[in-house]
Amino acid sequence: MSYIHYENFRIRTSEINHRKQIHPHQLIQLMQEASMQHTLGMKVSVWDLESKNISWVLLKMDVYFYRYPSLGEITNVKTFPSGLDGFFTYRDYYVYDENGIICATASSMWTLMDTIERKMVKIPSEFGSLVYPSEELLPKPSKKLISPAITEEVSFIKVNFLHLDWNGHVNNVQLVKMIFESLDTDFHQNRILKTLSIQFKSEATNGQVLLIGHEYVSKSEVRHVIKNEILNRDVLLAITIWD
Repeated sequence: MSYIHYENFRIRTSEINHRKQIHPHQLIQLMQEASMQHTLGMKVSVWDLESKNISWVLLKMDVYFYRYPSLGEITNVKTFPSGLDGFFTYRDYYVYDENGIICATASSMWTLMDTIERKMVKIPSEFGSLVYPSEELLPKPSKKLISPAITEEVSFIKVNFLHLDWNGHVNNVQLVKMIFESLDTDFHQNRILKTLSIQFKSEATNGQVLLIGHEYVSKSEVRHVIKNEILNRDVLLAITIWD
């Protein structure tokens, strides 16, 4: 049965930056938590699907940041499945402050993965009943691929146990955090993230060494890549726009 899920979060000290505002990746973490609670309520979470040997995989996400909530503020995350198209399903997110003013929005594209054969499977038709019939849908992430960054600056990180999620793979928010961590401190001190377009290409697991690189395309645009060099496989591609 379709319905909109709402969840409130108070911004904590562990989630804020030097401006006392929530970090971008922490705001995405709140969105992820709200959507996980929603799938649990609809009985289509990763654990509900285990017996069918299928699991949800996030493919793309476009995030727009309008205002970053500050320490102690209560934010409300609204989320719902917003579409179904063959192998792909979509989910929208809206983040509001205590006065109902929009702080961020995100649209995302998902698929189902056969956990044994490691390939995409068509979304079951009965899942169409979970899509909420809203008139305020966000633009869907483009199916067009993001161009890889020509890496100007590179760092490396070895995946450890605390990077992993319930599936035993590096959590999507951890990957987003890695691309932000690769940027210089001065950049974070003086710039504010406005948009993030991200494409998840493959999974990363414990013990792998990941290359994190970025390219400054312009004063405001940065392209990012996370790559498993040993397997010669992109894990993540992203574009960020900054003020």
